[in-house]
Amino acid sequence: MTTNVIDLFLSLKGRIDRQVWWIGMLAAFVATMVGIGLFNRDSFDESANAVSGAPTMAAFIWAALCGYAATSLTVKRLNDAACPRWLGQLFALAGATLVIGWGLGFFLHPFVLNGESAVFWVLALSAVPALIESAARPSAPDDPNRQTDQLDRAQGAPGPDIRS
Repeated sequence: MTTNVIDLFLSLKGRIDRQVWWIGMLAAFVATMVGIGLFNRDSFDESANAVSGAPTMAAFIWAALCGYAATSLTVKRLNDAACPRWLGQLFALAGATLVIGWGLGFFLHPFVLNGESAVFWVLALSAVPALIESAARPSAPDDPNRQTDQLDRAQGAPGPDIRS
């Protein structure tokens, strides 16, 4: 059981259906918000913060871990729906850039109209196609000639298949 949960959230291999994706994304979102709220409290004072208002290192690491889990879920869901790989790569790049930028003190005020908030919203909107495809597209039938399945087999293991 533990191995399946770890593989679900941390492995980029395999396929998951929509229901598992929705539950996993909800869990990742809740964990992100709760963790950031806890780790950014005054009890985690880091007087060495170079940027005023930047998150604590604990909050940054937590957000990066949760972002990786969301990326892992989305890549597996896109694999299951036979979507092109670039959608998962775009989601990962946008998410990583947002988390790193936030950790460095950028994107702290996304609703203030300036260049920084414009970059934030462009990055956030670039992840939307992957989210829409993951949420809406049904699972593709098993096809032994599908590129993603061949690539998984070439890497040694197809990964967990958590479709119902």
